[in-house]
Amino acid sequence: MTLRTQSSIGRGGDLQHEATASSSAGEDNATARRTSSCNEAVHEHVAPDHVAPDERTRDLADRTTTDTKFKLSLNVVFPLLGGRSTWAHEHLLPVFVSLIVALMLFAVPLPWLQLPHGDKPVAPGTTEAWQVFSILAIYIAFIINYYINQMCGRPRSGWLQALVSITTFWLLTTPFWDYWYDLFNVVIPGQSLEKSSNPLAVIAGNIFGTGLGEEGFKALPLMGLALMTVAFAALSCRTTGRLSALLCDLTTHFGLREPLDGIVLGAAAGSGFFIYETLVQYVPQVIDTAKGNMAFDGLVQLLARGLPQLTAHSAYTGLFGYFIGLAVLRPAMAVLLIPLGWLSAAALHGAWDATSDLIGSSLIGVPVHVVIGVLSYALLAGAIFKARDISPSFAQRCFKIRCADLAA
Repeated sequence: MTLRTQSSIGRGGDLQHEATASSSAGEDNATARRTSSCNEAVHEHVAPDHVAPDERTRDLADRTTTDTKFKLSLNVVFPLLGGRSTWAHEHLLPVFVSLIVALMLFAVPLPWLQLPHGDKPVAPGTTEAWQVFSILAIYIAFIINYYINQMCGRPRSGWLQALVSITTFWLLTTPFWDYWYDLFNVVIPGQSLEKSSNPLAVIAGNIFGTGLGEEGFKALPLMGLALMTVAFAALSCRTTGRLSALLCDLTTHFGLREPLDGIVLGAAAGSGFFIYETLVQYVPQVIDTAKGNMAFDGLVQLLARGLPQLTAHSAYTGLFGYFIGLAVLRPAMAVLLIPLGWLSAAALHGAWDATSDLIGSSLIGVPVHVVIGVLSYALLAGAIFKARDISPSFAQRCFKIRCADLAA
């Protein structure tokens, strides 16, 4: 009993002695490491001249030489050469367009751009003012469409946006627009309601006449692309080989497959409609009704009114395009989604026009127009964010763009 206790005490003393020795050794090692690290810090900051420039040496940006290694090639010296993806990603496109617009404004009057006034005389300076407005209108339309396309993750190319704008512009020059206009302003008495003395009738006339008529007409290219997308997708599933691949490629590059496509192409259609409506219709009317030098004054007022309407037209049709894209994703709900989007865009459009008809004072009319314009773009922004959430390809497309930017 006693021997066992003593031996246990002896072993405990030995263990205690070993623990003490181990603790002392640990403290010595920690002290040595602290001393070594302090010495390294002193050598690094006080006397850096004798430190070997190995891979652990850091530069002024706190990067090692391993992080900054690169080969001095031609595309490093001249970044725009040698396969740089800047051109493909359209980063410099707004800069180039701005430079071209500035040069065109300096070149006014342009002999090849003439005001469509027929044989009637034009007041001095009116043609020049019309040219300036035409250049600015096209430039602002480009900026709006470029910005909306960027917000949507660039689902559609700029060439397709331009094609939709030109198609809308061209449709307005055909007799089809005259028949369409008569349908909503004569058959549906929108025009007579707008001239009524009853404010409610004026609002109804602007919504069901101008609103439904113009928003429905601007959506025709979008409806055509949506129908093409659905038809080609169905045919692609029933065919094989090259024909199936061709139909898939056409749908991918030129189709309206989702709400983001509808928003972008709707904004482009709205821009084309406004450019024709203002430059070909409203401006000649102002010049025809004005006399003498008052034609230029009337045109200046048209400039102030026209540019805000350009952004509004893009917002209305972009919102309608969101619902068209939803109908493509959910064809069973198209009967509900298409009329809902059409009526929403027509209500905003009709409210804008009714404000001009009912409110004569600019002190009241301008704030109301601002509220309607901000509301229109707030609804469009909400549609863009929601379309990005439900888009089947937005995340993948943004990932590819990001990888391409990093690889470049």
